[in-house]
Amino acid sequence: MQTSYDQLLSDHHRLISYLERARDRAVQYHRETIDEAKEMLTRRDSEMVELYAHVSELMLTKQWFLTDGVAWVVKLVHQSPELEKVVADLVSCVNMVGVNEGIKHEFQAAKGSTHSFEEFSGYDEGAKVALDAAKALDDFHISVLGKVADLVDKPLSVIKQRIELPIVKEDYEA
Repeated sequence: MQTSYDQLLSDHHRLISYLERARDRAVQYHRETIDEAKEMLTRRDSEMVELYAHVSELMLTKQWFLTDGVAWVVKLVHQSPELEKVVADLVSCVNMVGVNEGIKHEFQAAKGSTHSFEEFSGYDEGAKVALDAAKALDDFHISVLGKVADLVDKPLSVIKQRIELPIVKEDYEA
């Protein structure tokens, strides 16, 4: 009977040992799973902070664009040499057409003149054509807007720094 008792006791110890090892493996597996979950949460927290910073930057950029950005672009366009040239050409053409119309009107009022208004030294036959061409603006291009477009993907800090530079002058002084 002693042998069966010893056998039973031996089986009991083996079973307990087996169960303890299984328990230890399960505990270890759950600890590893918990550690992985903690790492994932830490990464997600970090990503959330980065996303919040990015969203905040986008909100600031939107606010800046609506308050200052549009004004900056309009200022750049207003100061551009291309716009100054177009306006100067239009003013010049309008003045010439105005002079021509004045000459025509005076000659028609005088009616007794022996000369034609086309012969008058201030009359320019091409003024009307030049005015029509100046109004067409087919090739009107403001190069500084290309520089502004290059800033689209830049962060707000870079754009604000760029505002402080004379973007128009540097393009045309070279």
